[in-house]
Amino acid sequence: MTMNRRSFIKGSSAFAFSASIMGCSSSDDDDIIEEPPVVEPPIEVPPEESIPDGVYHTTCPRNCGDRCSLMVTTKDGIAVSITGDSTHPVTAGTPCVKGHSYLQSVYSPDRIQQPMKRVGARGPGATFEPITWEQANSEIAAKLNEIINSHGGNAIVPYSYSGYSGISAGTGANRFFNRIGGRNLQRNICASAGYSGMSSILGEFNGPSPEDYANTKCFVSWGTNEQATNIHHLKFINEARDNGAKVLVVNPARTPLASQADVWLQPTPGTDATLVVGISKILIEENLHDTAFISANTQDYDALVARLAEFTHEEIESETGVSKSEYQEFARAYAEAECAMIRIGYGLQRSLNGGRMVKAIPTIAALTGNIGKVGAGVVYLNVMSGGLFDWGYSGASHLTPEGAERGTVSINEIGKFLLPEDYQHENGLVGPISYGEPSDPIKAMIVYSSNPMAIAPNTDLIEKGLMRDDLFLVGIDLFQTDTMDYVDYLLPTSSYMEQSNLIDSYQCYYAKHSAKAIMPLYDSKPDTVIFNELAKAMGFDDAEFDESIDDILRNTWKGNISYDELLVQKWDSPIVDYPYRKDLIFPTTSGKIEFKDTSNKYFDSEKFNPVIDTGTPESNEYDDKGMTDAEKAREFRLLSPAHAKLSNSQWANVKYITGTFPQHTIYVHPTDAAAKGISDGDEVIVTASRYGNANAQIQYVARVEKMTPKGTVFIWKNGWKKLNENGSNTSVNQLTNCDLTDMNYGSTFHATRVDIALA
Repeated sequence: MTMNRRSFIKGSSAFAFSASIMGCSSSDDDDIIEEPPVVEPPIEVPPEESIPDGVYHTTCPRNCGDRCSLMVTTKDGIAVSITGDSTHPVTAGTPCVKGHSYLQSVYSPDRIQQPMKRVGARGPGATFEPITWEQANSEIAAKLNEIINSHGGNAIVPYSYSGYSGISAGTGANRFFNRIGGRNLQRNICASAGYSGMSSILGEFNGPSPEDYANTKCFVSWGTNEQATNIHHLKFINEARDNGAKVLVVNPARTPLASQADVWLQPTPGTDATLVVGISKILIEENLHDTAFISANTQDYDALVARLAEFTHEEIESETGVSKSEYQEFARAYAEAECAMIRIGYGLQRSLNGGRMVKAIPTIAALTGNIGKVGAGVVYLNVMSGGLFDWGYSGASHLTPEGAERGTVSINEIGKFLLPEDYQHENGLVGPISYGEPSDPIKAMIVYSSNPMAIAPNTDLIEKGLMRDDLFLVGIDLFQTDTMDYVDYLLPTSSYMEQSNLIDSYQCYYAKHSAKAIMPLYDSKPDTVIFNELAKAMGFDDAEFDESIDDILRNTWKGNISYDELLVQKWDSPIVDYPYRKDLIFPTTSGKIEFKDTSNKYFDSEKFNPVIDTGTPESNEYDDKGMTDAEKAREFRLLSPAHAKLSNSQWANVKYITGTFPQHTIYVHPTDAAAKGISDGDEVIVTASRYGNANAQIQYVARVEKMTPKGTVFIWKNGWKKLNENGSNTSVNQLTNCDLTDMNYGSTFHATRVDIALA
């Protein structure tokens, strides 16, 4: 069966609207390609295992806070169209461009179709031979049991993040690793520094629903690219603008919203806290602050005033690259609005000083009383809908063997804890490390719902571990990604359409059901089934490994409506006060907004200023969350944010996406390009100093454009090495930093400096 472009988009009148949003940057790289998508039929499904044709409500499980409600239409057991649910308040009838291309992903001829075993060397170009599920489970179980008997379950670690979310995505794996007593993985690659930064001043990181953006009179996008990461928020922002709201943007990168903003501040990366100092000084100097709100609802205002007095506007301008007149205009527009909303993005806190920058930003909301009223507040992350799930039941931690000693490693340090046991560190340590300390060696890793060789920092270091002869690797995926080239066994998972799920949004207040629309294609199986069957092959007879996905979902649900009602209604919401935090009682020690935090709960208040700390990776010493001297000597700061057509590394290989934007391109400011003799389209070598003073290099194509300030270069994140068009087999995360943030062990991708030269 084939589908032309007309039939693919039939029934989705909103497609053109979605595509126009995706193409709202000044670059024509965002145009949808004209080649019609082709949907190949799956293998025949026995009639007794078929699903009736119809229209099924599903939920996108990718790492996006929108978590769109998608309607999948099937015919003869094949998904033939996908549209947005027009009844859902956020999805409102259209998915993003990635959602529109789901059929290309689900029916891609590149999908892994049966279990495979590697028969050649590890790494790029690895070859595999097909085997049965019985052989795969038998051989994997035997090897894992051997490792457990010799080294304990703590020698086995999961690696997963962001590929496929929800209850059915993680339950089987969580139960399996609890049962074997496996190493714990701290999955804090996304937003953890910001959790602590927000909590340090407000006591929480939750905030108003994006639906309340429509009511604001001033929307601030701080370090966010809504086009790429939360496109459905744009309709609420546009509603506010239609009602007279101003839009303010703070971002070193030129996002589409920045190009449309009433005020756009483009600070030097890493200087956001200093910029907050400048804005706060203006608010107080020009009497734009709300003294009554401050008196009633904040603590240590005097300490804030004293801290601000330590800075001159001349120093702030020099540090941030933003003029006083620019941040003065921002401060006035924000303070003079009847109500103002700030949305803080996750990218800016992926830096060595990330927590401190996020901590500073709510200061301006507190100074102006923009909290606790309609259309006002500070939004970072909303996880309240997850409270409608029984995570304890889902994970079944009681399966953990009594007395099991389970260590914890950070997902951001995968390269460090997979190192060979004889690896010599500069500080005298030998072997794998975690959180700066020696770590028990990892003997096996199972990778699922992730592609670390594309999405994790410092992939050259990771490769040292993946090439170990004594490391047993199992991969579970839809595709043979960069990471899957290193595994011993490659197992085919099912797509999101091929299994039921429960999914919670982390921006909007919705928990949703996702129906199984088609049978698993080829010889693929859902992750939960894969782990259940592997557990049985290892000899585990626990009842949890006999539970079906549908039973798991039913028993995990604890929403305001019954599970049967959820199947009809499709989604439910937690009960949250509106406006958010209307009682102005905050979950801090004092119950107030705390300008000064000396609790030492979130960061070391002796090392960092407890009011606003303005240290940057370039200004701090290495032991105090600064870069090494070798890193500081590099000429340019590197930013590597998300692109609208990818979700991390997903969709990069999908026919409807690949080749439609420059995945392996580095954007260079015209002034910097001229100084380096670089012209548009030149092949360039980009070099960074990485862990152990190793040099990492990639070869990319230069594009001369004012995407960032002078002194900063820009690459779209998480490109696959094997898809690099110039054949150099290089990608951006060979360059990025794998050290941890100042708060909560987060990732530091954007604390990276590089040199660039003609190839």
